[in-house]
Amino acid sequence: MKKNNPQGTVVFTLSEYTARKIINDLAENHTDRIRWSKHIKERMLERGVTTGQVLALLKSKRSVFREGPYLEINGDWKFNIKGMAAGSIIELSVAIKNHNDNPTSILITVWVH
Repeated sequence: MKKNNPQGTVVFTLSEYTARKIINDLAENHTDRIRWSKHIKERMLERGVTTGQVLALLKSKRSVFREGPYLEINGDWKFNIKGMAAGSIIELSVAIKNHNDNPTSILITVWVH
């Protein structure tokens, strides 16, 4: 894996394994390719979730897929992922764009359980 380019994959459907591999790589090596929606920023403030917690969850190999990944009508793959970060159980809603060759992600919202 090169540090210069994010690692994509060519698949027909995006499996949990492949989605985790992509999001782990983005969180570890390409945080500039993770976009934070206005909505998630507002919910993070409201719910006391830090950027560090969100990134820790995205890097985690122990997080659990609660929904998806499923293909949206616009071509994005969306999923919800849940896990422990800094003593709190949080869940993220994430979309992956261009998963085949130039992946980026958009963080949609966050919940605290």
